[in-house]
Amino acid sequence: MLNAVYAANNTDCRKEEEMNTEKLTILYERLSREDERENESLSIENQKAFLENYAIKNGFKNFVHLTDDGISGTRFDRPAYMKMIEEIESGNVVCCITKDMSRIGRDYIQVGLLLQKFQECGVRFIAVNDSVDTDKGIDDFTPFRNIINEWVARDTSRKIRAINEVRTKDGKHVTGAVPYGYLRDKDDKQKWILDEEAAPVVERIFKSIINGKSITQIADELSSENILIPTAHWQKVSAGMRSYPDAHPTKWSAATIIVITKKQEYMGWKVLNKTVKENYKSKRKKVSPEDMLIFKDSHPAIIDEETWNVVQRLRETRRRPERITGEPNPLTGILWCADCGAKMYHKRGRSDPSHKPHHEYVCSSYRHYSRSCTCHYIRVAVVENLILETIRNVSGYVRKNETEFMERVRKTSAVQHDAL
Repeated sequence: MLNAVYAANNTDCRKEEEMNTEKLTILYERLSREDERENESLSIENQKAFLENYAIKNGFKNFVHLTDDGISGTRFDRPAYMKMIEEIESGNVVCCITKDMSRIGRDYIQVGLLLQKFQECGVRFIAVNDSVDTDKGIDDFTPFRNIINEWVARDTSRKIRAINEVRTKDGKHVTGAVPYGYLRDKDDKQKWILDEEAAPVVERIFKSIINGKSITQIADELSSENILIPTAHWQKVSAGMRSYPDAHPTKWSAATIIVITKKQEYMGWKVLNKTVKENYKSKRKKVSPEDMLIFKDSHPAIIDEETWNVVQRLRETRRRPERITGEPNPLTGILWCADCGAKMYHKRGRSDPSHKPHHEYVCSSYRHYSRSCTCHYIRVAVVENLILETIRNVSGYVRKNETEFMERVRKTSAVQHDAL
């Protein structure tokens, strides 16, 4: 009878072993930028080779690599980490192996919860260099090791934040991010040069907005011309920036256009200290404009300052297309009431079939029932004639007094430059 039970138990064990061989052994690697700077031996290639050798030597089969490259251990929304959790919860994993506990994470509470999940799902966990193997039990020092890993993350974050503050005050970039339209100089990573293919697209976007086109129209035009979106363009030119394959590399979105229009860097400005982290666990937050560090004329400009400012004003103004032409009036967003300084709103329509259609700009202060201004308007035809007449007068003056005009422009530019 005992022999029969023993044989049955052996059969069950063999079945379990056969099932386990069909499950995955995950070899998990992680490397943050901070780790890479401090210890070259932690490179992803070294971690993969180390874990593969360990798996083969110890008889683990059906192993796969899951890797998070360039992501801090204080974050637990890492793509490969989340994929690992998904496979574990689906019952597809028999074992997870990593080089040391800090590769899994540097938050002792989150790591403790993960160890508990391993236990609940029947997954063996091995941290080779820390001699941790859940099949042999968790020693009393493991929780303290996790706390030490978190202390290391906190201390490293503090040091890096101090270094970055010094670098930004000296006008140096602390990230590798480069706006679409620029590339890093191969000889000097702190220097930006124009991207001859992308810079004209940026200039076109700004000019299109000034010409009255909507963000959606611009996105549709770029898409129809099969112009690569920023991430796809960076992949094409191998710019060295992190980008991911896109299912639609020429499908521009309105959100991408809006991000481009907000960047002050296109004026040739170096804008630093745009975001800040309160501590190493918190997410980055935008800082107020007065706390940013701006260094003008630090790289070639794609657009001038006036163009950028005009686009910001136009973006703040909702430009409703006319029902008749389907396009907003080109003066929308650049006319202001001379009495109260409020924006002038464009109106076009027919109040009564027997009357002529009206086509004018009305003071928004009065339109919003404010008492700060009176009821008044100016017809679009009148404004256009005034603009045309002014252009003619200036052109005539320039033709007759070109030298004097150039001198006046030079003096005006010098005064404006000194005022900055």
